Amino acid sequence: MKLEIRFIFCMLIVACMLIFMSIFMSILQHFDKAVMLHGAANQKPLYDQQLISYIRRQIYSPSLTRSRRLSKPKRKDASMFGHSAFVDNLLSGRRNGFFIECGAAEGEAMSNTLFFEVQRNWTGILIEVHPSLFRLLMKKYRRVYAINTCLSNTLQPMTATLQIAGFRSGIVTINPNDSNVKRTIVVKCFPLNVIMTALNVSHVDYLSLDVEGPEIDILRTIDWTRLHIDVIAVEYRVINGDEIIQRATLIKLSQLRTFFRETGLYREVGVLPSGVNESVGLDVVFYRI
Repeated sequence: MKLEIRFIFCMLIVACMLIFMSIFMSILQHFDKAVMLHGAANQKPLYDQQLISYIRRQIYSPSLTRSRRLSKPKRKDASMFGHSAFVDNLLSGRRNGFFIECGAAEGEAMSNTLFFEVQRNWTGILIEVHPSLFRLLMKKYRRVYAINTCLSNTLQPMTATLQIAGFRSGIVTINPNDSNVKRTIVVKCFPLNVIMTALNVSHVDYLSLDVEGPEIDILRTIDWTRLHIDVIAVEYRVINGDEIIQRATLIKLSQLRTFFRETGLYREVGVLPSGVNESVGLDVVFYRI
């Protein structure tokens, strides 16, 4: 009787061990998949080589053999309110620079960087999360890098829910009441520092940041010791549908000013469009000291 009990007990132990191993292997397989997309499920360092390699494979290289296909090829500046001219003046007509445009839309209309590419021989990277806009962007054959993703507002890669609302598409938790919203999709987001590491770029002449909401959270993720950016233009206008929410707009502008002041690295050089009340302004521009 005792032998039978011992045998049954041993069999139970073996069965438990087999179940445990099965669960462990399942978790390990899931973990391995997560490594490729999420930097070892947030367990490995931010600059994990597997993550950098994964992002590098997502980046499209500049189109150097095909002519640009712009809808208005003779237009010198596509930006709103003389944005590009303002930055160009700050940089004294600098040539052969590098830009980042996050919220690049379809790559031409209202582009803050096309002027620098065409008129000043710059290159850079266009970051656009909206899949349909990104496909249109790629058909422009611009001479820049491009990636269909969003910028993470944490120090790790993440997924987020994107509200599809044309040029005003935004992360769902940031812009929940926009009347232009049609549907939502899940998208991948990566920290800006890691994207630039994948490109082997540590100096950027100009960053245009327009992501319909989480600009400040994205800026907080930047490691300024690894990425030197000369000029940063940030959209601060807060809207609901077609209405500018003036109080929220001023609050966001104040938060941006506080953030850049506390870095000790930047000074404010202007609000665009020039000459308007700040409560209905669009962008605020900062210059590295």
